[in-house]
Amino acid sequence: MVRKIEKIEKEMGYCEIKLEKKRRLRRQVMFLDADLEVLEEFSRSYEGCYRSLSELPYPKIGNQVAAERQSLEEPGPYFMRCKDDFIAAGAVEMVGEEMKLLRREKEDIEARFETFSGLVRKRDLLLEEKQEALQSIAPIQSTRLRKVGEDFKKTEEEWHGLTEDSINMDEAIGYLSRNVDYLESASNFLTAAKGAFDVEGWIDGDYEGTLFRHSNIGRAREMVYGANRNLKLAQKELVCVVSLEFDLTDFEPFMVNFLGSLFHDIFIGGRLHTILDLVEEAIVDSRSRLKVVQKKREQLRKKAERTEKARARLFQRIGGEKRGRLSLN
Repeated sequence: MVRKIEKIEKEMGYCEIKLEKKRRLRRQVMFLDADLEVLEEFSRSYEGCYRSLSELPYPKIGNQVAAERQSLEEPGPYFMRCKDDFIAAGAVEMVGEEMKLLRREKEDIEARFETFSGLVRKRDLLLEEKQEALQSIAPIQSTRLRKVGEDFKKTEEEWHGLTEDSINMDEAIGYLSRNVDYLESASNFLTAAKGAFDVEGWIDGDYEGTLFRHSNIGRAREMVYGANRNLKLAQKELVCVVSLEFDLTDFEPFMVNFLGSLFHDIFIGGRLHTILDLVEEAIVDSRSRLKVVQKKREQLRKKAERTEKARARLFQRIGGEKRGRLSLN
């Protein structure tokens, strides 16, 4: 009968692990739903001014902004409207691609839920079977087994949670590292653009060519998109972590500020200055965020080690109780 109880406990442990994974996947689906809602609202807000970057009337924009600046000390309403057009042209298409990826991620996760069907029912049946098995054991030994079993179950659940937290955090750290790499690449491309792209010459040349196609600025924009993508992937992992708290308010899309600064540098500043400062500041923030998560991962490791030791001690006690003697460990 003792062996039967051991087998039941192992099967119940397997059910709990799978159910914990399901709970985390549901959190990720909720995160993706919220993110999709934000991106859909973003697309709607720029719906009236969207056109591709190559279609924007750069000569007209340049002339009108210059005329507006003659009468206004600060950027005026025409500049602000054109900046919105520029942001829309540079971001909406990418946001559309991002939404496709998010919907596919959500579908992939939801397809996995089928593998978890019936687990709650199975766990409940195993619990009933365990209670019946305990009733067939001597009352004294049964009482001790129940008490130690309850302590072990509590510790086992904590250990399962910490194990899954570790997996989520390791994934998040990988994404946050790539977030830093992408932003550093964006900075390198912008530095190259600053040395090779003559803003005033481009304007004087009647805005010939495109800012983004096969250019360092275009590559910098792609790197910013990659940085955002990895930041979102990291956040999707961190929303699953239950044993530690994270300030997720800093996980904001960077593309809008990037494009807005680029527009300002071209039509107001005349050189790539503000945008480089913006990216460098983002690099500092991303490195800091990575260090915070790495520090919390170390805290988690220590907590998991303590829990694992407590789990091992309780497992030894269970072995002693099942053999009919009290373990002093």
